[in-house]
Amino acid sequence: MLEGILGNLQGMLGGINLSGVQKAAPENVFYKTLSTTNLWDTALESASGKISAKNGYFTTIGRFKVPAQQSYHWGFGTPAYPDNQGYLYMVVKDDQETPAAIPGVVRLVQRNNAGTLNLTVAEFRTEQLSGDAADRKKQMALPEQAQFPLVGEDSYLEIAFQPDSATAVNVTKANCIWNTPVSCYQ
Repeated sequence: MLEGILGNLQGMLGGINLSGVQKAAPENVFYKTLSTTNLWDTALESASGKISAKNGYFTTIGRFKVPAQQSYHWGFGTPAYPDNQGYLYMVVKDDQETPAAIPGVVRLVQRNNAGTLNLTVAEFRTEQLSGDAADRKKQMALPEQAQFPLVGEDSYLEIAFQPDSATAVNVTKANCIWNTPVSCYQ
């Protein structure tokens, strides 16, 4: 009953907050696409410009450290508005003289700085991700993954890769194209 009275009183006073609880201001969110340049981390390299990945194991091949005073989600937009949602395009190639796409599985992962919490957000076959860089109709839709917690300062958005090949492969920065949509909150 008291809630009803307070609600009516609040309505008569023009929406003044009588509960004493401040409503949070909406955060500034913007959408962007992380590319190979943003995700390549030389600390992951097994040799200059290369990261070894073995069949049967997921290897982190890219990671983005969240800057101070920001939080991130993989993806952006919503499926309700397909023209305004993010689309994922990734090609992972070997380092041969004529680079070829490497078939396998790509995981989008959230990891805290200490490495004690790893959340797999999505998992795709490389064949699904390498349609056409210029045609989003041939790319994988990736709306904002808001069902997962925001990735905070000093934590990571990571890309893990498990190749189908029975031998180790080298993933080179020059041959790979990674365009991954993200939502940035600040």
